[in-house]
Amino acid sequence: MGVKPIREKILEKNYLFALELLEGFVFGRTVRRRICQYKPYRLIDSAGNDVDITAASPQAELRFNDPRNPKNDILYLKTSTNSGYPWFFHGAIGIKPQFINMYLRFPEGKDIPGKFPEVDPIKPGSGDDLGYINSLNSPYEEPTDWIEIVIPPGQHLGAEYYNKDNRNHQPVMNLLFALYWIQLYTREKNPAQIRRIANREVPAAFLTVGFGDAPLELGDALKKDWRVEPMSLEEAGAL
Repeated sequence: MGVKPIREKILEKNYLFALELLEGFVFGRTVRRRICQYKPYRLIDSAGNDVDITAASPQAELRFNDPRNPKNDILYLKTSTNSGYPWFFHGAIGIKPQFINMYLRFPEGKDIPGKFPEVDPIKPGSGDDLGYINSLNSPYEEPTDWIEIVIPPGQHLGAEYYNKDNRNHQPVMNLLFALYWIQLYTREKNPAQIRRIANREVPAAFLTVGFGDAPLELGDALKKDWRVEPMSLEEAGAL
């Protein structure tokens, strides 16, 4: 229970899951996986330059671009499927030094996790003391599910930063993700499997796409390419 290292949450091959989206849940199993780790990942800007954040100052939103070719977003999937299967990223980010707060936005420019419902919007530019990841809640050497990240195709993850120290620092991160190739179940072909997952009759992981007030929308394009129709848990449990 509680906050766990993300390595304990990564799914094995042939593991069942339910994926929550705005339209409902989709159900399936992992066919294969690839562990993808970028460590150390030193923060760069869109031109590939190192970002050294000034003391007691913010850093505007940046993607996690590849230092070897900054045009490429490390955590982006540009195709809906690969090798005939739908796919998505699942993982977490560890960070150092301890003076840096990282405020994730997913999709980029959108929601920051960790907002209390009745408080004003989180302001990374002011170094707000909520909604951030730092080395205490997701250490560099052991990224945790403090913020568990699921990234479907076609979506970018961004982050803003704030340096709490009285001297400059470059954030250094451990990007630890699994890339899953998956089989999605349909009500026509796999009603029994869907029902068992929804009713917790079999071991299965429940993952959410996004971390705002509502999950991220699957959208018509992915519905078509993934050949799936989301459904509520109640509907799934009654199949």
